[in-house]
Amino acid sequence: MNFLHLLSSEVVQHLTIHCLDVSVWQEGQGRPPSKKSLRFRAWNGQIYEAGGQFRPEVSVDDCKVQDGRWHQTRFTFRTQDPQQLPIVSIYNLPPTTPGKQYRLEVGSVCFL
Repeated sequence: MNFLHLLSSEVVQHLTIHCLDVSVWQEGQGRPPSKKSLRFRAWNGQIYEAGGQFRPEVSVDDCKVQDGRWHQTRFTFRTQDPQQLPIVSIYNLPPTTPGKQYRLEVGSVCFL
């Protein structure tokens, strides 16, 4: 991993949360991210979070829709500091209960 970090000038990683009636980022349409929204710990210990110094790009945030169908929220982590990625931990994952579920799809890290 250190070799890839040394040779790279930019790093990108995608992470998708597939969700069924559970919000992971926003509580509703047009509202700011929830205090219970996900937090991500990077390789170097840095935390990506809503409203923090380091924030993921959120291209789709449909998990806030709670209509009994599966939706998804897509996060993109892009940085010029290769030491920050990959994402190694996710915090504040909501508890699963009957009728409220989620699945993680963690993409590979692209070192450029």
